[in-house]
Amino acid sequence: MTIKESSLMRGPGGRGGVPCAAVARWAHCPAAPLTDYSQLAAPHQASVVFQYEPEINDRFAIWQGDITSLEVDALASSTDERLLGGDPPSERVLLLAGPGMKEEIVTRGLECRTGEAVATPGFALRCRHVLHTVSPKYLPKYHTAAEGALTNCYRNVLCLAAEVGAKSLALCVINQPRRNFPPDVAAHVALRTIRRFLEQNKQPHLVILATECGSDAALLTSLAPLYFPRSDRDADAARWRLVDDAQPERRIRIIHNPTHLQAEDDSSAYDGSAAAEAAAVFGTDTQLLLSRPAPAQHPRLLASQDQQQ
Repeated sequence: MTIKESSLMRGPGGRGGVPCAAVARWAHCPAAPLTDYSQLAAPHQASVVFQYEPEINDRFAIWQGDITSLEVDALASSTDERLLGGDPPSERVLLLAGPGMKEEIVTRGLECRTGEAVATPGFALRCRHVLHTVSPKYLPKYHTAAEGALTNCYRNVLCLAAEVGAKSLALCVINQPRRNFPPDVAAHVALRTIRRFLEQNKQPHLVILATECGSDAALLTSLAPLYFPRSDRDADAARWRLVDDAQPERRIRIIHNPTHLQAEDDSSAYDGSAAAEAAAVFGTDTQLLLSRPAPAQHPRLLASQDQQQ
C-alpha cells in the first residue's frame, strides 16, 4: 500500500479515542506568573527572539497521555533503524497497528537513518499515517552533533507530515530514555524546532506534543512560554532565560545500523574527529567509519609525478 493510497483512509475513530477538539490549545492554557529577572542580571538576548503570535499558539498543544488514543491525521513514533520498535510507546504503535504495519515494513524493506523520517499507513490505528524517526544517542562530549540530529528528527517529521497532507499531527517526545538525552536539552530542541517550523509553514494546522511521562509534560509546559509566549510580556521576559537560540547543524549522515555505513555526500564524515563524534552519537564503530578507500589521484597530478621520476 502506498502513502498516497493510505491518505484516502481514515483511522477508526471512536472506541475511546481523543478528538483534537478535546485537546486544549496552548493559546488557551492558563499562564504561570512571570518572574522578574530584570533586577538580577542583564538579559541574555538584546531583543525578543520569539514574538507573541496568537495564531501560532492556537496551532500548538502539549498533551499528556497515550499518543495512540489521539484522533489525528498523522502520528510520530520514535523507533529503531528497522522501524520495529525501540521503546514501549513505539512498540505499542506497532502492536495496535496490527500485523499489516510490520508486513509493510518488512515487505518494502523500509529503514530509517538517525535524524530522518519515514512514513507508513496507520493501518488499525486511529491515524492515517505513522511517521517513524530515529533518535540520536547523547554524549556530553558530542552534544552539538546529538542536538543537531535531534533537531533534524523533529524537522523531518514535521516536513513529512506536511508532505502527506496531515492537518493534525501527534508528535511524540522523540528522544528515547535509553539514548541518554538530558530532558531539558531535549525539551528546548523540541520546542524551538516546532516553533520555527510553524512560523514558516501553514500545515499541519495543529501539532500536539504528546508524552505519557508527567515529568516530561511538566518540563515542556514550563519551557514552552520561552518559544510560544502568550503575551508581549512573556516574549520580553524570555530574553533573560533564552541563553542561545542557535540551532546546531551537523551533516554527519551515519547511523548505527552496520548495513548502512556509507556517508553519502559529506567528506567531513571521514575526518577522524567527525567520525569519532558520529560513532558516539549514532553508535557506529569508528574504525569502520575511517576505512574509506583512498581517493583516486587527478590525471594531471599523476603525469607530474611520472615526469619527476
